[in-house]
Amino acid sequence: MTKAGIYIFLAAVLMLKIGVALQLDRHPLLQPDTGLDTTAYVELAKKVATGDIALGPGLYYVSPLYIYFLALVYALTKSFTAARIVQAILGTVAVWLIFVTAREWFGRRAAWIAAVLAGLTGVFTYYEALILQASIDIVLTAAALWFLTLALRREDRVHYVIAGLIFGVASLNRPNLLISAAAIALLLVCARRFAAGTMLLLGIVAGLAPVTIRNLVVAHQWSLVSSHGGINFYIGNGEGATGYFHPVPGMRPTVEGFAVEAHQVAEKAMGRHLSDAEVSSYFTSLTWHWIAQHPFALARLLVRKTYGVFNAAHLSIPFSYTFYAYDAGTLLRYCVVGAWLLVPMGLFGLIRAAPRPWSASYLIWLSFVPSYTASVVLFFITERYQMPLYVPMAIGAGAGIDALMRDVASHRRRALLASVAILAALFIAANWPLALDDGRGEERVRMAEYFAARGEIEKGEHWTAMALKSHIHPATVHYRVGAQYVNAQLADPAIAHLEKANQLRPAQPQVEYLLGHALLGGGRPRDAAPHLQRAIALGVDAPFAVYELALSLQRSGDSAAAVQALRKLTLPSNAKVDLWLDAGKLAGEAGAPDVAEPFFRGAVGVAPSLARAHQLLGLDLLVLRRYEEAAAQFGEAAGLDGHNPDTLASLAWCEQHLGRVTDAHAHAEAALRLDPTHELARRILATSRSPLRR
Repeated sequence: MTKAGIYIFLAAVLMLKIGVALQLDRHPLLQPDTGLDTTAYVELAKKVATGDIALGPGLYYVSPLYIYFLALVYALTKSFTAARIVQAILGTVAVWLIFVTAREWFGRRAAWIAAVLAGLTGVFTYYEALILQASIDIVLTAAALWFLTLALRREDRVHYVIAGLIFGVASLNRPNLLISAAAIALLLVCARRFAAGTMLLLGIVAGLAPVTIRNLVVAHQWSLVSSHGGINFYIGNGEGATGYFHPVPGMRPTVEGFAVEAHQVAEKAMGRHLSDAEVSSYFTSLTWHWIAQHPFALARLLVRKTYGVFNAAHLSIPFSYTFYAYDAGTLLRYCVVGAWLLVPMGLFGLIRAAPRPWSASYLIWLSFVPSYTASVVLFFITERYQMPLYVPMAIGAGAGIDALMRDVASHRRRALLASVAILAALFIAANWPLALDDGRGEERVRMAEYFAARGEIEKGEHWTAMALKSHIHPATVHYRVGAQYVNAQLADPAIAHLEKANQLRPAQPQVEYLLGHALLGGGRPRDAAPHLQRAIALGVDAPFAVYELALSLQRSGDSAAAVQALRKLTLPSNAKVDLWLDAGKLAGEAGAPDVAEPFFRGAVGVAPSLARAHQLLGLDLLVLRRYEEAAAQFGEAAGLDGHNPDTLASLAWCEQHLGRVTDAHAHAEAALRLDPTHELARRILATSRSPLRR
């Protein structure tokens, strides 16, 4: 192909990547405020963009490079859509870097094949369209391997420094890369290329230096990059490790959860305040302790993880690639290349098409594959962590396909048969199903929740049906969707889903409570009461469950049971005044003014400047014939709102019963001035001026 051909091809790749970026930019589950890792990076980037450059006082709790990349784009454009487009451009640059690296080692045809494979690799384009640090991993890895290639092929010290610098900077985004960079520097020294190893190491140190210095100056702690290495090491190798990400007890499975709750767990165990670095060290020590006690379990785990790195199963966190490729209607559907092809063909090509005779330079470059594999195995496997490995795999795949084409053209049947046999074994191994959760079902549930919360029943039901096809816990699907219909105040669909959840998994306190809540809201108090009773008996964490039970019993006509429920009601200290008032009114309607009194007093305590709270407490006390106290409350209410004729008339009624006739007539007249037809005020003025017997 002509020299211009590669640029035409890259332009087409760029259009594809921008198209996907814009599609995902509009997707409701991928917005900057969607939560999870995306929101953490967005909030940190906004802080930097508004001047908080150091982000003190502690260590970074996420890899820092992407924070500053995102902050720079946001500061210039005030747009996260722009960030996605910039990432698409960088992803296209990565395809070019893969092309030139493959051309340097394997020739032009192999380079073209590698570039086409990389351009059509769905996970590359997908991650480049997300607001996640993985979006720039590919271009950083490709750049580091390209400059390492130039350095090894030309023995140029400047290129070694640049390669090291890029490795160092890339490690600020993907800390695992530091292990590969250090391994390559060590191999250079072992190969007696002392100057080359020193130059590479100097570049690595220079790339890491800004963050390391910041950690010393701002956080006053020693850390090369960030604080989450210890907890990641624990997840991958400590108690309960599976080789993949799994939740840690006591911590939310989010970056912010690990940042906050890891501190809490470690400090509780140690019994003192810990710095960020000490928290990381705590989890590292905990992991080594478990390893020392379970050496054989660790050996099995390492074997499982090593195989898992080269398996093509999708394990996307926090977002599911398979969902956005096949359910979301994006152009990713046409990006047909993935690990299923890159891994087996890449491993084959990196060995089969290696320059003959094998040179030390090629082996040093190739060492990135086992060293980066080891860096992933050291922690745990996710698709994001595997991504840098797919860069040399794409290069190797191009070389492998080129080698097969040469065998076919040369009619080397024996070599071709041997290659096909090796490839068949590699394809089977790489694509062997591992029964891992690719997250597709979870994303479908989130879509159903999204539309249910907005009252879009047709779309909500569509995505619920989709979720039920793939989610391993159908009861959870019905519960979560039903809960969102409750939030949208749509009783009928909420009841339908919550009843299914209750049938599939009975005696779940939260399901029982929400079902009772929905039935009550849907005008079925008699049906609601048993569910609310069961929820309370099961210990549901719902502060207002007892109130709703009392309300359902009262509306069902069982006032006595409603009063019994209200006697057990303890409202939280942060309950709004309206709830205190509603509980009091409910008790009053049920004929239990003594039960109502503490609720009305609670309302006065929460909102002492609210005239209505004093008025209702006064009325309750009036029913209890505690006229002195009632008069005091009506007086407070009148002082706060002197234009309420009911308050003034009630105050007059109390004063009349207390023998304060002059005051009673004055307040009754004031009530009539506000409302000349007020019946109670008229009756007070019509009575004798003599004191009433109490």
